[in-house]
Amino acid sequence: MRSREAGSAPPGAVQALGLRRWWLDLSLRGKGLIVVAVPLIALLGITSANLVLQRDEASERTVSLAARDLDQAAAQVLADAVNGETGVRGYGMTGDPAFLDPYNLMLTRIAAERTSLRKDAVIAGVGRQQQAVDVTTGQELAELYQLRSAISYGGTSAPSLLAAVMAGKATMDRLRIQVAALVVGPTALVTVEHNRLTTLQTRIELLDLASLVLGLLTGLAGVALVTSGIARRLGAAGDNARRLGEGEPLEPAIYATDEIGRMTQSLFRAEALLVRRTSELTAARDTAMRATQAKNSFLSSTSHELRTPLNAILGFTQLLQLSELSDEDTDGVERILAAGRHLLALINELIDIARIESGDLDLSLEPVLVRPVIEETCRLMTPIAADRSIRIIRDCAHPALAVFADRQRLAQVLVNLISNAVKYNHKGGSITISCAEDGTGQVTVTVTDTGPGLAADDLERIFVPFERLGAERTAVEGTGIGLPLARALTEAMEGHLTVSSVLGQGAAFTASLTRAPDLIHVPAPSPAPRSPAAGPPAPAGAGLSILSIDDNPANLEVMARFLRGRPNARLLSVASGRAGLECAIREVPDVILLDLHLPDLQGDQVLNELKADATTAAIPVIVLSADASRGVIHRLLAGGAFAYLTKPIELAELGELLDTCAAARAQGQQPQPAIRTASA
Repeated sequence: MRSREAGSAPPGAVQALGLRRWWLDLSLRGKGLIVVAVPLIALLGITSANLVLQRDEASERTVSLAARDLDQAAAQVLADAVNGETGVRGYGMTGDPAFLDPYNLMLTRIAAERTSLRKDAVIAGVGRQQQAVDVTTGQELAELYQLRSAISYGGTSAPSLLAAVMAGKATMDRLRIQVAALVVGPTALVTVEHNRLTTLQTRIELLDLASLVLGLLTGLAGVALVTSGIARRLGAAGDNARRLGEGEPLEPAIYATDEIGRMTQSLFRAEALLVRRTSELTAARDTAMRATQAKNSFLSSTSHELRTPLNAILGFTQLLQLSELSDEDTDGVERILAAGRHLLALINELIDIARIESGDLDLSLEPVLVRPVIEETCRLMTPIAADRSIRIIRDCAHPALAVFADRQRLAQVLVNLISNAVKYNHKGGSITISCAEDGTGQVTVTVTDTGPGLAADDLERIFVPFERLGAERTAVEGTGIGLPLARALTEAMEGHLTVSSVLGQGAAFTASLTRAPDLIHVPAPSPAPRSPAAGPPAPAGAGLSILSIDDNPANLEVMARFLRGRPNARLLSVASGRAGLECAIREVPDVILLDLHLPDLQGDQVLNELKADATTAAIPVIVLSADASRGVIHRLLAGGAFAYLTKPIELAELGELLDTCAAARAQGQQPQPAIRTASA
């Protein structure tokens, strides 16, 4: 991997050539060594050269100083010898001992001066000349000593003294010549060494300046190498890593095989992998969405197909319930109704879960008073709880407490929670429904039961669809989708549903929703008393002509049998939308019962044409359909439908609507229904 061919660079890489190629491919350790070693080698070289020059300078300075000291020492030796000779001569001429003072002073210093001269001569390289001077100096000292002794003791004649003096003078002259010869070389050497020292000092200064410049250049070169080969590329790799994390395309990078290059290549490989995985995930998402759409379409069609036979089952069962039956038959009919309605509720819950998963659930989040919803739900569930001697306790002291929710779905959540508390409670137990603010802008509605409770491991399992924790093997009825639906509906209303429990003491389910500003609860007005002028209420279905537009023979048979109990009602039946329009214009019935799914026209098209025609525009149209979609219901009601009843139809509810239409017709008014739509 250290030497790839130029054509093997990954996508997004830029090739480099020559020395730069070598530098980029060099490992970070190698780059670091070079960046540190180059300035260090330059510094060591310059320092070594400087040390050599300084050593040469020290050596030359030592020689120069020795030559100067030699000159001084030779001059001092000669001067002391001359002073000693002069003193002895003066003593010989006068006999005065005072003249011997220079001589005596010479004797005290000459030994040290001769030693110093000898040392300096060795350093200056004139040891042979110094030896001659030293010998002559010794001879001169001996002659002066003999002359002083001869003068002091008087045992020498004048001619002899004169000869000794002349001999000493000759020795002194020879010493002068030797000293002069000795210092000629060192004197010249001092001049030469001075020039050489000046040259060496100039070289050292130049070398110091070169060291400073070279150090600066090598430092800049190191910075440039680090910047181009490491820092800049690391910055580019970091920026590309950020781009990869944010899903942006990577910037092209210099191709290299060092550690940074391999990291950069990994980023580009990660980008390619991410693109491939994103493409795969997109395809999987599209497949999942198509599957979800197919599932929703299947559930929708299944819902319609199941509701259609259920309409006949429940319709005929309700007709039987209105008949005179024995107690045993009445019990059987009630069991059929209960089972059919349970199946209908199961279908509705499955459809709701599918809508939530697909995001198609229609919700209208608005401020909703909590206590009225709790009270209505409790009134609905009290008979069911009473069958098992279970008390329902309401604890909601804040009458104006409100939440942002869909009122119908909030009631559905509470119904599911209370129903679950009833089913899994013990006989004679209790259920408490409380509401409160939690101090964080949330309102909690808690349903607490006195049942057996739940184990900690089961607190989340109960929210898995169809999971009943083994209750399916008991006599407790259920499907396992009530609690999952309650949680899904709560979350769809931007809240959350949690559970806490203690084994043997019961469970508490808490729905938290966003707090809304307080609302004033206005009770529904009581029905106004009938005016005496209005007369007695019209008989059920009095004088009503009813047009049923439905292509299902079973539905028509149910409707025909139901209206037999209303002798003043006249039923007209057609099986297509176009025939229904023609019959409506021709007969102008008092009420139209309209199915949405017809063989030629859709029910909403029939409704639009009925409302567009002046002849039929005022006729109340009651839509009967197995389609329980809230969007469809709202659209048809907004399009002019008098009411919308979902199949299977509750015949009692249909009877109330027909009574409303009959009463309004008897008074020459347009009917104002108390119920516009039945919940699915």
